[in-house]
Amino acid sequence: MAPSTGRHDADESASDRARIDYLAGEPGGELDPIERAELDELRALLADPTLWSEPPAGLADSVVALIAAESGQPAGSPSAATDLDRSAATGKEPEPVVGGVLPAAADPVADVAGPPVAAPDRTLDLAAARRRKDGRQGRRPFTRPVFLIAAAAAVVVVALSAVLLFRGTGSERRFDVALSATDLVPAASGNASMTQRGSGWEIHLDATGLPRLDNGRFYQAWLRNPDGLLVPIGTFNEGADVTLWAGVSPANFPTMTITEEAADGDQASSGQRVLVGTAVEQ
Repeated sequence: MAPSTGRHDADESASDRARIDYLAGEPGGELDPIERAELDELRALLADPTLWSEPPAGLADSVVALIAAESGQPAGSPSAATDLDRSAATGKEPEPVVGGVLPAAADPVADVAGPPVAAPDRTLDLAAARRRKDGRQGRRPFTRPVFLIAAAAAVVVVALSAVLLFRGTGSERRFDVALSATDLVPAASGNASMTQRGSGWEIHLDATGLPRLDNGRFYQAWLRNPDGLLVPIGTFNEGADVTLWAGVSPANFPTMTITEEAADGDQASSGQRVLVGTAVEQ
C-alpha cells in the first residue's frame, strides 16, 4: 500500500504543478480541455482588480494558519510569522489566499525561484472565486460615466429651457397705439396694443365714447401703410375689450384707423373715420 500511496501523491503533485504552470502562462499540454477552460476562467477572475481591492477581515490569521499547517508548527511560532514580519518590513500587505493557492508573497519558500506551490489538501475553488467577484460587482457605487451622462442631460435641459424662454418672450415684438378722435365722434378715445404671435399680430383694443352700432352697422378697424394701402383687421359693435388680428406687421402698416361701416356689400372703407393713431414699437 505504501508504494501505491506514493505514486498517487506524486500524480496529484504533478497535476497541481501542471495547473499552476498553466496559470503562470505555460502551454499546459498535459491538461484536458475542460481543465484548461476552468483555469482560463479562474485566471480571468484573478486578474480582476476588484477581487483584490478589499482583503477580507482576518486575512493575516488565515495566512499564518496556512503557513503553520504547511510547516507543522503552531500558528504563533516564529517561522510561521516570518512572512508577516517581511510584509511589515516592506510596508506591503500579504496577498490573499484564493482556492488553496499561495501567492508568492505568502509562500514560505518564496525566496526560492519558481512558481507558487499549491496546498496539497486544497483544490482550486472556481465557484467561490466567481461568487466573490459577483458580490463585489453588486456593491459597486455609481461610476463616473453615469454621473457624466446625468450632468450632460442637466446641461441640455437648461439650454433647452433657455431657448424656449427666449422664443416665448424675447422674440415677440410689441407695438402700442394711442387713438385720437376725429370730428365725427369728438368725445371718443382709445388705445391698442399689438403683440406678434406665431399666427399673426394679436391686437387688444379699448375705446370709449363710441356709441354702439347694430342693425347692419358696425365699426371696422384697419392698418394703413405710407402709400395709403388699407388692410382690414376686424369688426366690432362697441369698443370695450375688443380683440382683433392682423396679418401684416405694424412696422410696415403703422397707421391704425377705426371707421363706421354698413353691411351694404361694399368691402371698401366708407371713409367715416372715428379714431386714428400711429403704432409705436415698444
